Amino acid sequence: MELKIKERIFNAIKLEPVDKIPMTYRGTDLLTLKLMKHFNFENPNDFTGNRKEFIKKIGADKWSTASRLSKFAVYVPTYNGPGAKPPYIEDDQYFYTIGINTMGSDISAFYGVDPILGNINDGKEIKEGFLTSKLDYFDFTKMINRYKDERISYDKLRNEPDEIISIGNLTSIFMICAFLRGMENFLIDLVANRQLAEKIINEVSQFCLEYSRRELEAFGEKADYYGTWDDVAGQNGIMFSPTIFKKYFLPYYKKLIENVKKNNLFFGWHVCGSVHEFMSFMIDAGIDVFDVVQTSAKDMDLENIYKLYGGKVCIHGGIDVQKVLINKKPEEIKKEVNKIKELWGNRGGVIIAPSHMALPETSVENILAIYK
Repeated sequence: MELKIKERIFNAIKLEPVDKIPMTYRGTDLLTLKLMKHFNFENPNDFTGNRKEFIKKIGADKWSTASRLSKFAVYVPTYNGPGAKPPYIEDDQYFYTIGINTMGSDISAFYGVDPILGNINDGKEIKEGFLTSKLDYFDFTKMINRYKDERISYDKLRNEPDEIISIGNLTSIFMICAFLRGMENFLIDLVANRQLAEKIINEVSQFCLEYSRRELEAFGEKADYYGTWDDVAGQNGIMFSPTIFKKYFLPYYKKLIENVKKNNLFFGWHVCGSVHEFMSFMIDAGIDVFDVVQTSAKDMDLENIYKLYGGKVCIHGGIDVQKVLINKKPEEIKKEVNKIKELWGNRGGVIIAPSHMALPETSVENILAIYK
């Protein structure tokens, strides 16, 4: 029996049988524009207006983002605080609202530029409530689409049967700490300046949990999916020890996931790199979706991912953008997709997608090969 798109995706997340493996598209704006022009869209820059027809043409189920299953159905609270000051930008992750400086380019955003806590040496220099005091800038009674486009307001999308309404913002605890302090500084603090690291982690986690509590209280009953991301790993392994993760970050995630599950939402965790030494903790904590699955990272090949996590958590991604999609031929792309099909079958537990936002250099033929 053929399933509807939303049902197919939800079955996959719940590790239940599907009629076919669901697939999503994700790519940079420049790549998407190239694809829009390939399909001769009259207004190729209007991603919002073209979104449904675009997905039909490439053959995917949904158009997702780096950490959400439905790119155009992500909602955030209205922000009424001070804006970013040039040369920094008001990034769509809302990092600018809590003092994180961001610089932009045509391809990506660079977060944590000139970190505001970069020059301190002692936790006593951090004012109590320096983040939680910013919560008053957010109006959770007025949740808006992250693209601020009335065509995709909640009122417009709530009755669309295959739409997946998502929330989850400003909850990336490790990344927020690192962006405020500076990545190198913060990693050193975790080992050599625990007093300062603990102060930053405490302030950030209090903010994140209260932010998410208000977010869930205001919109939890309307949403389907809670997405967050925290890049705690690199190409060759985790960025700090499992002991540190268990002590400082896992308790926060357990509480966040517990709160999300009280609202009956799926919880997706987006993390790049080789994250094996943390993944079992997060699966036990209750994540539903392990997002990215960067197969070019150490020990992240599809066979190993299936061996370790098949039947335990749904994966979203698996088609590597770094080496496979850019460098391989369409027939080789199809082999990657077939490998996933052979491993997971129609038992659920996988949503095929590019492992990240596919890059502008990617050929149209290689993108289409995923879905064909």
